[in-house]
Amino acid sequence: MNHTAYCGHPPVALRWQSLLACLWLLCIGWLPHLAQAADYQPLPVQPAVISCAALGQQSLTGVADAPVSIRAASVVSTPKGEFCKVEGTIAPAIGFEVDLPLQGWTQRYLQGGCGGLCGMTRVGISNAGRCGPALNGEFVVSGNDMGHKGPMMGPDQASFGADPQKRIDFAYRANHQTALVAKALIKAFYGQPARFSYFVGCSDGGREALMEAQRYPDDFDGVAAGAPAALFQLQNSLYHAWNVVANQRADGSNILLQNRLGILHRAVLAHCAEGSGVKDGLLQDPLSCKVDPAWAQCPPDAKDSSQCLSAEEVAVARKLYDGPLDAAGRHLTIGGALPGSELQWMLPNSAQGKSMSQDMASLAISYLILPQVDLGMGNLQQLRFDDATFARLSQLAPLYNAGNTNLQPFLQHGGKLILWHGLADTSITPAVSLAYYQGVQQQLGKATTDSFMRLFLLPGVSHCGGGDGYNQVDVLSPLMAWTERQQAPAALITGKLAQPEPDFMAGPPPAGLPAQGKPGQAAPTLHVAPMASSPLAQPWAALKATRPVYPWPMFARYSGAGDVNDAASYLPVRSAQTLPLDFNSLASSLIGPDNQRNYRVDNGKLTAVP
Repeated sequence: MNHTAYCGHPPVALRWQSLLACLWLLCIGWLPHLAQAADYQPLPVQPAVISCAALGQQSLTGVADAPVSIRAASVVSTPKGEFCKVEGTIAPAIGFEVDLPLQGWTQRYLQGGCGGLCGMTRVGISNAGRCGPALNGEFVVSGNDMGHKGPMMGPDQASFGADPQKRIDFAYRANHQTALVAKALIKAFYGQPARFSYFVGCSDGGREALMEAQRYPDDFDGVAAGAPAALFQLQNSLYHAWNVVANQRADGSNILLQNRLGILHRAVLAHCAEGSGVKDGLLQDPLSCKVDPAWAQCPPDAKDSSQCLSAEEVAVARKLYDGPLDAAGRHLTIGGALPGSELQWMLPNSAQGKSMSQDMASLAISYLILPQVDLGMGNLQQLRFDDATFARLSQLAPLYNAGNTNLQPFLQHGGKLILWHGLADTSITPAVSLAYYQGVQQQLGKATTDSFMRLFLLPGVSHCGGGDGYNQVDVLSPLMAWTERQQAPAALITGKLAQPEPDFMAGPPPAGLPAQGKPGQAAPTLHVAPMASSPLAQPWAALKATRPVYPWPMFARYSGAGDVNDAASYLPVRSAQTLPLDFNSLASSLIGPDNQRNYRVDNGKLTAVP
């Protein structure tokens, strides 16, 4: 396939639109760009100057803000060479791993974010596509467990919240301290620091990515934040709790079930413009569609309800599109589910079943969201959706949230930020990423923001992957080209696999997928897709189609000529939505400049540092 963008001569119906799109690309200097190896800064290979065993004996005194101990340093073999694998702990309990190539290191460092609530060290490179340096093992790569050990999902996933220091480590400390340690190991092993440093993460890893750019702007040169849980406090409480209680009758039984969502989805596709110019079932610009779930409602005289929804089901769907509301109809969080995402809604399979949203909200509220553990608050049926509850659940926003729009220090460092989100994501609504992007623009101005930050919204893609959209995405290659050669990404090239991967939001991956680099160990049920368990990137499998995703507010439309499965056949078209958007939400107050605080533990309790 030809992966260059098309600025030629489309049919008459699209000719003026195409000309304007080409002029738009040229005027702002965003030349069509798909990063190849030649786009990266040509850096010479730097060999190790000491042995792996000697690296394991290095003193790391004073490197981090607490004692660092190296538990093991061993040489491990991979298909692309040997690595020195260093494992250790940053006090009190941050477990880390750093993998350093014995040969072939091209002076780059990459740290990966951890998904869910973490609890395990998983070193690997995700969302790297065909990125040569990543596939060839040229990076030093690290990861950490965010300061605690435990499952990403399940009844014990949030119990670390009983320890206030572990909350601090999870919120922001673990990644920064890991970066300091990894950089010290790099300098000791190769005799020089890394030339470029990157952070890539999705889900909570996306929150961690933003947190690094916001709190520690000098740690990384390039940051990619996917589907970030930026408003951690509300996303893991009111948002997911609403998905549960808005779908329940007074007796606790569920109303709208998984097997009914296809009816609603088909009705939405029939009424909302898909936008791509081809019938692909993907809404390119769902924010421009004023959805009405009554489209799927059964007529009063219907004898067969198998292909339509009851008035009760329609009322639930309307609530889920709206997101959490108080009694006066005011929004408590930023947005709900977007049109076109219906097949990804995390609803139960039966009237008495449980959803993933129920566990996520109940555990987070009980152990993490409030300043003190309160197991009684985990009863979602008792949760009130009002100002008082909003205020109570927002108390620790300065600790956990990544909504600080003052990225001036990161800009001054020379940092580049790619923010991306699936438009069919119902675990973390993409409206939050859009609101954060708008907040940065309001803080720094549009031109300044565009000089170092791009927002990409991926049609039909679920949480960090999956969904019906083009869910294979390489963010690392364009991030490197932007960071190292100042080539701003005109588009992300996304792909569809010939053989689709399982959607991990629909359930646990098959047993036997590697986790933490241990073959045969079952993977957790929540992870950053695609899975990685070594310092090498996981290569794209055979793609059956590619599609460009342009920086918001542009989206892709077929030019009218060429293969519809080739990204080269699409042009950028401007969304009907323009900034500023009114999110009309109490949560908007949590997005703004300099709204984070550092914390310490005093007498067993969290205390904000003055």
